[in-house]
Amino acid sequence: MDEFASREYPIREDMRFQDRLWRRERAAWLVLILLVAVGLSGALGVGPLSWKKASAGPLTVAYERFQRATRLSKFSFDVAEHGGSDVRLHLNAAFQKNFEISSIQPQPSRSTAEADGIDLTFAGEPRRDARIVIWAHSRHYGLSDITAQAGSEAPVPFWVFVYP
Repeated sequence: MDEFASREYPIREDMRFQDRLWRRERAAWLVLILLVAVGLSGALGVGPLSWKKASAGPLTVAYERFQRATRLSKFSFDVAEHGGSDVRLHLNAAFQKNFEISSIQPQPSRSTAEADGIDLTFAGEPRRDARIVIWAHSRHYGLSDITAQAGSEAPVPFWVFVYP
């Protein structure tokens, strides 16, 4: 007797229906496995695909491009040797609108917020690179196009996607 043939005895079976059900079950398992793999890769939050660096001129920005709204996010700004003068970091209005700053390390000596963004000024040390770390919470879900600029150098554009 064929194992995959429909039968009536001892119980009624519809093997075509059962086969379709098994196929859907295997497809659902595949979707679940892919979802776990995407999550572990960092595309849904913290992970290797999430960490990114962007740079232009003396400024390098390290950040997580996939973030969670409930999590404190870290933005690191490295400014290459600047001759000991003060370091000025400008973040555009999108950063000001979409993120609430919790902490800035080191503390800026001067800061101003205007319609076009935030200006932070830090005391510089001679012959040393400057590292500025900003911890911030997201205010909104979705995509934010952010631009950072060190002094009058070329701006560094980068994007952040915030999940609920």
